[in-house]
Amino acid sequence: MLRQIIIAAVAVLILVLSFIMAGGLSKRAETPKKAETAAILKKVQAIPVENQEIQTEVQLYGRLIPFEKTELFSEVGGRLLASSKPFRVGTRFAKGELLIKVDQKEAELNLSAQRAQLLSTITSMLPDIKIDFPESLEQWESYRSQLNPKSSIADLPEPKSEREKDFLALKNIYNQYYSIKSAEERLSKYELRAPFSGELTEALINTGSLIRAGQKIGSLMNINAYELQASVPLVDLKYINLGDKVQLQSEDIAGQWNGSISRISSTIDASSQTVKIFIRVAGPKLKENMFLTGEVAASRLANVVEIPRKLLRGDTAVFVIQGGKEKSLALAAVQTVKISEQTALVRGLEDGQALLAEPFPAAYEGMKVELAQ
Repeated sequence: MLRQIIIAAVAVLILVLSFIMAGGLSKRAETPKKAETAAILKKVQAIPVENQEIQTEVQLYGRLIPFEKTELFSEVGGRLLASSKPFRVGTRFAKGELLIKVDQKEAELNLSAQRAQLLSTITSMLPDIKIDFPESLEQWESYRSQLNPKSSIADLPEPKSEREKDFLALKNIYNQYYSIKSAEERLSKYELRAPFSGELTEALINTGSLIRAGQKIGSLMNINAYELQASVPLVDLKYINLGDKVQLQSEDIAGQWNGSISRISSTIDASSQTVKIFIRVAGPKLKENMFLTGEVAASRLANVVEIPRKLLRGDTAVFVIQGGKEKSLALAAVQTVKISEQTALVRGLEDGQALLAEPFPAAYEGMKVELAQ
């Protein structure tokens, strides 16, 4: 009997201990579940939305070309004479300064001979004018007295009748006169002067060498004025206008230069869908063919939000955080107004909305999140 009582007591004790252990295991099992539930809530950061008016910028990259550059040719032939400055690459000339001088002695003598021939012709026809055109005698005598074989000739006296005009034509006066004027004009081309202030970038002749008419002798470039030739995507063309200010810099040398858009091409590059624009810029460190980058201070856009470009979802939506105590992600539709390399300007968000600050691959609409402190 005692043995049965002991066995029953042990069984009851074992049963009680089993219930106690089962309760403890149950509590232990609930703890990881709660921890697992807490781990599902992704901690995120938010950006408050604030619509404003923003000054847009268009990124540029291009090569400098001289605003003024010309190839120099000799219009006459002859031997090149020495001048005050050497005709060498790097030599600088002011506007109107003598670049080269070609020996013109022979041309001067030929021109003097033509003037002397005209003087002889006019002198020989004066007796006929005295008889046939006495009213014109005084002006022709005055003209003959002013003729000098070593000086430029003046304009011919105007004939006072058709008969006098025909008479002058028969005496070959007009032919001689215009031949002399042509030779005088040609004589002025034996000296070549700088059309603008600049520097020789190419020199193909030396002092004493023989030059042919039409021969290229070098190149002159204005080193004080350049244009940056850059290409702008067609989609960004609507943001820029003539006269817009541009800030430029180089990756190779220190410094910044201010320019302005002087020309916009009307032609679109078929392969790249870009348009060429030209920016006037000047500076002592600038060189031909130098590459510069810059930003155009373009049009101002109203009621837009500037966000990191990585926040866009297909250029038409962004994630926002909504809800009270329990927050979740939602896709908000936006209009992408302008996209740059790092940022985007969008419309469609309301002031005060919480924008997801950092995207992550697992994000989806309706996902429960928690705001990070």
